[in-house]
Amino acid sequence: MKLLKKWISQWKEFRSKKATAYFGTSLYDELTVNPLPSVLLITFAILFFAYSLPYAFYLGKFFYWFVGVLEITKVLKIPFLDEMRYYHYLSVFVYFYIAASLLIDVSRLLNRWNIKTVFVKNEIWQIQRFGFGKKLIKFNLNDEGLQLGYEHGGLSDFFGWNRMVWDKNGKTLISTPYFFPYKNNNAIVNRILKR
Repeated sequence: MKLLKKWISQWKEFRSKKATAYFGTSLYDELTVNPLPSVLLITFAILFFAYSLPYAFYLGKFFYWFVGVLEITKVLKIPFLDEMRYYHYLSVFVYFYIAASLLIDVSRLLNRWNIKTVFVKNEIWQIQRFGFGKKLIKFNLNDEGLQLGYEHGGLSDFFGWNRMVWDKNGKTLISTPYFFPYKNNNAIVNRILKR
């Protein structure tokens, strides 16, 4: 057990040194992101795939009916279009094509929602997973003409739908992911709003 604790403490120390080297200082605050939207989206996608897969053969029946309505088999005289199994193959292909495209869209949305936001001195660093690496966006808070919008209050505090948005000349430059306004996040918001 002592060996496991030693390994864990060495791992934490290694990560701390790596973060300090990356940010150039040990004085940084990381915004804790609300995981609920991501969890709900993943749950919805899994449930959608689980409950829609048994009904994929209805798509094949629809294709069969559609070809029958257009009378393609009579006009083109293609006999294999009268067999239902080819439409089932087509429906499986279409189902998995839709599933793959939905997974790509969900992964892009999760990538946008799960941005790591770090406040270093008077800068905001947003670190986003990008391909097989990371994409870093640095933003200086002392720029001229910046307007900060803080979306909070009421049910958004309860559900963790708070976020900060920086605009310049009516264009959104940077926004934080959704977060709960408690503990460390509250201290970060107070420091940004200078209260």
